[in-house]
Amino acid sequence: MHKGQFIRCLVGLVCTSSALQWDPEHVGYNLNENQDAAEPTDYWGEWANHTYQPSPTNWRFPFYVLTIDRYVDGDPTNNEANGTVFEHNWMTNQFRFGGDVKGLLNDLDYIQGLGMKGIYLTGSPFLNMPWSGDGYGPLDFTLLDRHHGAIQDWRELIIEIHRRD
Repeated sequence: MHKGQFIRCLVGLVCTSSALQWDPEHVGYNLNENQDAAEPTDYWGEWANHTYQPSPTNWRFPFYVLTIDRYVDGDPTNNEANGTVFEHNWMTNQFRFGGDVKGLLNDLDYIQGLGMKGIYLTGSPFLNMPWSGDGYGPLDFTLLDRHHGAIQDWRELIIEIHRRD
């Protein structure tokens, strides 16, 4: 591909990229809280009264790596979040297994007991392709995947992880 073609493709991608606008149906999952936003550059969100947790000065410590969907199912009510009959089947590797943030939150004692000091989540927590449980098919980087949990669930997990040594 020539440099000119590459630049035209890149510009085309940037110009056509977008995300879902604010919709009351997605409250609790949409990181964009600007109801009047017309473009993704107008989006904003905040976590009121949250204390910033600084990054470690040294990242050389043991990490526990997991794919959230393949971990513990702490909230079975979100397994059929898309409303399809084929999205959840823990006996296959093609559909969603059901793991979510509440399952991870409930299992933090186990992970800490292993001596882990950090958790690395593979994939993306954002809205994914319907049967993409691994998180590598995000469709919108402003909308959390309902299978994994709501914004408040993620906040509770973050607070609890930071509370631990």
